[in-house]
Amino acid sequence: MKISVNWLSDYVDLDDMSSGQLAERLTLATAESEGVETVTNVADAAVVARIVDVQALSTGEGARRALVTLDTGVGEAVRTVSTAPNVRLGLRVAYAPPGAALPGGVVGVADFDGVVSTGMLCSAAELGIGSSHEVVLECPDDAALGKPLSTWIPTRDALIDFDNKSLTHRPDLWGHYGFAREVAAILERPLRPLAVADLSRFDDLPAFPATDDALDDCPCFSCLAVDIAANVPSPLTMQGRLHLLGQRTFNVLVDTTNYLMLELGQPTHVYDRRKVSEIRVAHAGEVSSFRTLDGQERQLQSDDLLIYGGDGPIGLAGIMGGQDSGVRADTTQILLESANFRAARVRRTSVRLGLRTDASQRYEKSQPPSNSPVGLARLLRLLEDAGTAPTPVSRASVLGDPADAPRIITMPATYIQERAGAELPQERITQILTGLGFGAEVRQDELTVSVPAFRAAQDISLPADILEEVLRVHGYASIEPVVPSGGLAATKLNGPVRREHKARRLLAQAYGFTEVENYPWLDDDWNAELKYVPGESLRLRNPVAPERSRLRKSLLPNLLRDVAENVANVDDFRLFEIGRVYLPGTYPPDAHSSDPSSHLEEVRLAGASVRPARSGSVEEHFRQVKGALEDLGAMLAETPVRTGAGHEEAGDPWQVPDLWADIQIGDTTVGSVGVLMGPILDTVAPQRQVIWFELALSLLDAPVYPEPHYESLPSVPGSRQDFSLVWAGDYEELVATLDEFSHPLVQQREFVTVYRGKGLPPGTASYTFRFWLQAPDHTLTGAELEGFRDEFLTFVKERGITLR
Repeated sequence: MKISVNWLSDYVDLDDMSSGQLAERLTLATAESEGVETVTNVADAAVVARIVDVQALSTGEGARRALVTLDTGVGEAVRTVSTAPNVRLGLRVAYAPPGAALPGGVVGVADFDGVVSTGMLCSAAELGIGSSHEVVLECPDDAALGKPLSTWIPTRDALIDFDNKSLTHRPDLWGHYGFAREVAAILERPLRPLAVADLSRFDDLPAFPATDDALDDCPCFSCLAVDIAANVPSPLTMQGRLHLLGQRTFNVLVDTTNYLMLELGQPTHVYDRRKVSEIRVAHAGEVSSFRTLDGQERQLQSDDLLIYGGDGPIGLAGIMGGQDSGVRADTTQILLESANFRAARVRRTSVRLGLRTDASQRYEKSQPPSNSPVGLARLLRLLEDAGTAPTPVSRASVLGDPADAPRIITMPATYIQERAGAELPQERITQILTGLGFGAEVRQDELTVSVPAFRAAQDISLPADILEEVLRVHGYASIEPVVPSGGLAATKLNGPVRREHKARRLLAQAYGFTEVENYPWLDDDWNAELKYVPGESLRLRNPVAPERSRLRKSLLPNLLRDVAENVANVDDFRLFEIGRVYLPGTYPPDAHSSDPSSHLEEVRLAGASVRPARSGSVEEHFRQVKGALEDLGAMLAETPVRTGAGHEEAGDPWQVPDLWADIQIGDTTVGSVGVLMGPILDTVAPQRQVIWFELALSLLDAPVYPEPHYESLPSVPGSRQDFSLVWAGDYEELVATLDEFSHPLVQQREFVTVYRGKGLPPGTASYTFRFWLQAPDHTLTGAELEGFRDEFLTFVKERGITLR
């Protein structure tokens, strides 16, 4: 957003303030300035002249060229050759006489195929005023002949560039007058009022036929029918400022709407009343397309907002007018429109159509509805000042609510002083608020602030917003920084969070798991595919979708969906999630009237390990996952994790009978682990092996920093012996049996591998275990090793276990 310092000077005295100083003050108090650009032109090198004769010249090349005779107001008429397409009899133009220094060089006398051309007609680009170079700069009829253009267009200005992001919440700052109001408050200088026409003068005239059928998307709509003498060039000052800010100039009707938008931040529109018999604001409905002013056919949706003009749509509300209703050079019957449109509606339409305009940018910032009638009054005043002799033929119609009454915010009288961190007299607070256009009054122990209508409700709505207004203008640099007092204490250790971090590190770094995070609700459609019936569940009052209203009671349904979504792309992967489940307590029929204190939130850890079906045995895969769980128990519970006996009864669908078991620590069951098989495997991950687990993290409650225990490394060598045991029962039963054997030399027992195949009796498997043997003070002798072996073989023989 670029702001002209010269334009600001119309409203605030800035004679003693440099542009750099002004940008700095505004940065500290209002919005961040990204830089200051000094702009110069050579408007003093050209004068106003009137075309008194135009003769077409033949170039032999098909190009348009004319010999133009000019009255410069001084001396005899001069003649010059021009190729500008807009030269015409009676037009006042910018003329640079011989000797004038322009950015492109010094103007002289030229010869065009024997025709002498003295000086030249100038475009805005040739004078350094703007970028438009196609046409000669047109001057209004009241511009005195012979006067340099610098009479109206200063040769020097400064543009302060503000970061748009810092203006998003301030729609009043998307125009020069809003910044002028800020400057006046910051510098404590008078603000000159914005000149507007008195629309009440026309209350006795008939109303123009206008209706607003979409008050939700168009809170306020104002219009006025006007006749003008002629659609003439706009004033030179207006043209200079528009060119400076990157706007092309056309004629007084188009230019005044652009000028008002840059001045007040309020977009307006002018329609050719010859094609607009009435006006109506309504949604597109069945209208499927609309041709905008740029000639493009736009495809519409039913909720897009349109302006209708009797026979059909004439404008895409808040974005761009229609091609057929735009004003032309001969337009003298016009309809002025100044409306307020809902920001979200404008943004959705403009983004979908890829049509971002200066108007839509401003409406997207939530322009206040009060700007609608103010914009209409200002637009009429600009036309009056431009010499168009406007004659209203209708009264000003204001449909909807302009919301022009001040909003009241009350707070304790000491609210600001207590939070300012500085001594702020009440008089200073009142002065600042008044300078910003607010009203402020203290009665007894209460401060009442009247928020002006031009400040958007999204910007100012709370006492804290008033505090910010006062402090930013007072100056944050005026507040002496004070170090907070108070003792410092160590942050209380958060055991559950540390426990979660430990689990993450172990699973991710040691075992290659990837963490996922799912929403806390279940998907009924996915539940149906799993054949999972959650039973009584807590429900959301406002779910994102009807099928996603249940809060999860287990992490596994959503985790299995993650598996199903990834198997198409990855063959071998492991996932885990740490999250909350929501368990209903005494659950009445009406979920919304249940006692929340009876419900339970529990932090759980769930995981799934996936690999191709032919990547080894399922049992080997299961042992790998079980090893991760054992390490997890050792780290988080300081107690070995073990799995209970296999279950035959069916639980949840992932608990396949005989293929899942409890996870236990001591006598406490903390979760379960199992293998997917059958229909649920086909649903989740066909042609894969899937091992799942889920446990309650809160039940693995070891100290965050357990007391370390150290043992000296043995000073003498040990030994190891492997035994392959043939067993017909469950592995867990075999382990429980081996736990009964003890010997003073055994330091550790380790499972090595399992074999099923040729040479074994049907229904049996060979399990290999390794025993680590060590004496504390000497090297083991052969007799000691043989004695251990005899005792162990006797033990297994007594229990019906044979060696392979």
